Amino acid sequence: MSSPQPIALAFPDIDLLLSQFTKNIANHTTLISLCGAGGKTSTLFWLAEYFYKQGKRVLITTTTRMFLPTPSHYRELILEADPVRQLTRCQQLPDGPALVALFSHIDQASGKVAGPTPQQVDLLKGQQRFDLILVEADGAHHKLLKVPALHEPCIPQSSDWVIALTGGAMIGAKADPQQIHRWEQLQAMCGIAAGDPLDWPLFHRLITHPLGMFKGTPSKARRIWFINGDYQNETAWQPQLINLLARHPELHAIWQGAVREPQAIRHAFGHFSLDEAPPPQS
Repeated sequence: MSSPQPIALAFPDIDLLLSQFTKNIANHTTLISLCGAGGKTSTLFWLAEYFYKQGKRVLITTTTRMFLPTPSHYRELILEADPVRQLTRCQQLPDGPALVALFSHIDQASGKVAGPTPQQVDLLKGQQRFDLILVEADGAHHKLLKVPALHEPCIPQSSDWVIALTGGAMIGAKADPQQIHRWEQLQAMCGIAAGDPLDWPLFHRLITHPLGMFKGTPSKARRIWFINGDYQNETAWQPQLINLLARHPELHAIWQGAVREPQAIRHAFGHFSLDEAPPPQS
């Protein structure tokens, strides 16, 4: 395989872009963990539906808490607290394409569900009953930017990919403690005050810092930074994003887009090897 090259793709072919997650699907369950802020749940549902329509067997869950998905986001729901029974229920599923939501229990007062622990997700992956497991591994209280606390995020150690999200509206904005989850942690990490700009050097530090946006990512996992909800800065940020990618060879890719839009990913900047890069758009 040739060495990775930084490549920028405008309006990438989604099939080609996402095929990297299923390259070894014949003998390997791909585990994707999502962390950060600004659209984790929407991204999880988008990826799950995409791969289900591709004929894959997909499991969605959380290692924290999330609102119980509506039935439109799954085809089978498993609510089971016992880890052994979780494995058994998954093993008993019929063959063929599947979109399964698995949670330990539901809090009737809040409507939120709790999922298995990261260690239990590792066991589910080892069962190799699914082609992909998608895990919401972080919480952000509906904010667009966060820095994890000591107990966050809850990323399974067998994760193959970690996608860290940031709301696009935060880039270049003035720091507003009301819009940032774990404001105190961000202050301590970056020496920032309310009203200071959330500029590119700050995001460079959040990517670099071991307690930043990729905190807890297994060393073998590939990393993607997804700037979500970015409607108006598709080309203006390109030089900064290419520069940022060049400074961070540990990043496999930076995605730029809006997952709720028909064209979810509008730009991708990646360290692709020449034999796996999607061809240029004509």
